Amino acid sequence: MRILAVCLWGLMSATPLIAAQDTPTQFDVRLFGIKVGEITLAGRIRNGAYVARSLFRTTGMTGRLARARFTLNAKGRATKTGLMPRTYSEDIDTGRRQSSAQLAYSGGVPRVTGGTLSGKTGLLDPAQEKGTLDPMTVLFAVLRDQPDDALCTFTATVFDGARRSNIRLTSRQDKNGDVICSGEYRRVAGFSERELNRQTAFPLRVTYRDARGVMQAIRIDLRTTYGKVVMLRR
Repeated sequence: MRILAVCLWGLMSATPLIAAQDTPTQFDVRLFGIKVGEITLAGRIRNGAYVARSLFRTTGMTGRLARARFTLNAKGRATKTGLMPRTYSEDIDTGRRQSSAQLAYSGGVPRVTGGTLSGKTGLLDPAQEKGTLDPMTVLFAVLRDQPDDALCTFTATVFDGARRSNIRLTSRQDKNGDVICSGEYRRVAGFSERELNRQTAFPLRVTYRDARGVMQAIRIDLRTTYGKVVMLRR
């Protein structure tokens, strides 16, 4: 499920801000049509600031066979050009490996302040990652309510404290009132040679639907090394 988290993290749009409600939004996660987990997202934008939190966990038979979860938290400033993180934390358990990270930002430059990444050598230098966005800020940005004219026109770079990836969602299709944004997630640096040799680019698609004058993300489709994953809004 690590690739699911990474792909979802890589979606960010520097678009006009529409304040998200505090009420959590829930998505079912399906692999080959079978529900394997749930994602809950909660966040708000208020007085020029944002706070967001997300939780993923496996469920049903999958949860009994392979327990996996991740918890993400982010805080930062909300400006006319987008979201600018101040702090980020993650706690990930794939069932086989556990990891955590805490980042703090100054002048747009991330710094690892704690977690299992702290003190490790051979990782990407955070000082060279100015202007990148953390995974939770990215996830919140794409799943919050947005205006129609802001969709399908962006690219972004994501840094989680160890890895850098790129996202592009530039192709738009209007279908039966929905807007479908297509693009790809691409591994760039910090990944193992095995990961890069196995696959570097992953097609993805986000579908939005009008809800009282704003567009809500209702579905995310992505190709992973495990197969096709679909997130469906409840």
